[in-house]
Amino acid sequence: MFASFEEDKALRKAKRNSRYRDKRPVFWDMTNIPAYGFSDAHWQSLTFSSYYNENCFKAGVFTQLCGWMGVTDAWTGSISDTDFNRREGYLKKQQQFQEKDLVIVDGQPKVVPFLNVYDKGYRAKMAAWENGKQLVLQPDFKDSDKKFNRDQTISSASVASDRGGNERVVNVSKRAGLISKGFLPNADPTRFNNIWTTFSHQANFMWDPVL
Repeated sequence: MFASFEEDKALRKAKRNSRYRDKRPVFWDMTNIPAYGFSDAHWQSLTFSSYYNENCFKAGVFTQLCGWMGVTDAWTGSISDTDFNRREGYLKKQQQFQEKDLVIVDGQPKVVPFLNVYDKGYRAKMAAWENGKQLVLQPDFKDSDKKFNRDQTISSASVASDRGGNERVVNVSKRAGLISKGFLPNADPTRFNNIWTTFSHQANFMWDPVL
């Protein structure tokens, strides 16, 4: 599911190494896949997202600095980001991956935890730490009546710039014909989800890297 530490480090652009030289960064975001309005009240409630103001499915999308991209399974639109981070299972998968993909440091194998780079709206620090002591990096957050200092401004701008590939991941992942049309009446949810996850993986071999 992920590029190894050595693959990511070898294939990333040189300018990224000044910030992430000995880190295992992965850039996460959420996206929506539109769905039709359900006549069934239960499904209408499950799929309606107040954030996107539509019926939809929501999924996580990620990219690594080498350009490798992927997605999670699609969940019903009403799930919150906090609930998604705790229940989806991607953090557990990352923990299992980092514990197998050991890095030799001073002649000894070492676990290098993932550094999850999120937007400032995410609440995932505790969930990440509980899954293999993974780390979290986000833009600085200030109340509306306060200002950033110089270092906070530079840091937030750098994080935002580094996460720029996520929008391209979203665009590429939705190029599959059935996904671009959204979830339509009589569509099979299992088949729809399989297309969503499979196409994003295939996209790594179909187009230039997103970063």
